[in-house]
Amino acid sequence: MQPFTAKNPLLKVLLVPVNLILEIVPLLARPISLSLRLYGNLFAGEMIFLLLATLSLHGIAQLSSVSGWLFIVMQFLLALLWAIFHLLVITLQAFIFMVLTIVYLAMAQEHH
Repeated sequence: MQPFTAKNPLLKVLLVPVNLILEIVPLLARPISLSLRLYGNLFAGEMIFLLLATLSLHGIAQLSSVSGWLFIVMQFLLALLWAIFHLLVITLQAFIFMVLTIVYLAMAQEHH
């Protein structure tokens, strides 16, 4: 019965649709925003892995030269560095999503 409340039972019944309209937006927006943020983070990380994988296309074509092998080594080093960074980022993101979920659940159970 938030944000509008009343002591009169008839008025309480009349305020339910208004309160529902006002509360439905945050109730729907929170899970949608969390899911879109999670999708964006995962998609960006995988896209970087794909971009690093395309470095090998130039290297494989020229394996008979030193620059071809250099591209292959560079690809693996960059992929390794990105994998370590990505693991740290997704661990941090998991922590942030866990905290946000707990905060949202606590806000849902909170009595004013």
